[in-house]
Amino acid sequence: MSILSVIFFVLFILGCEIMLVLVFWIIKMYSNDRKEIIISIFKGVLERGFLFVGLLLGIDVILILFGALKIGTRLHEDKSSKISNNLFLVGNILSVLLAIIYSEVWKFFMN
Repeated sequence: MSILSVIFFVLFILGCEIMLVLVFWIIKMYSNDRKEIIISIFKGVLERGFLFVGLLLGIDVILILFGALKIGTRLHEDKSSKISNNLFLVGNILSVLLAIIYSEVWKFFMN
């Protein structure tokens, strides 16, 4: 593992996270409240970090656990809101996809 690989990986993640914030902004996944936006970004980074570490450790069932946690936190939400449910689905798919990409890029450059 070289320092150049670590720097590349960190820059790659920062670029992807910035891109994801822009995508979520475009599809109006964030509210107009600045505090809510910051909390949403932090939660997303935390989720992807959780998945990334689990995938690196070879705990593939982390994806199932993540899905169960996400569904469990949505049980009280308004089920009639199709837009909210669609954004929830798109957001989670993008988060999981990025976490998988992060783990594969890490394995490629660090091995």
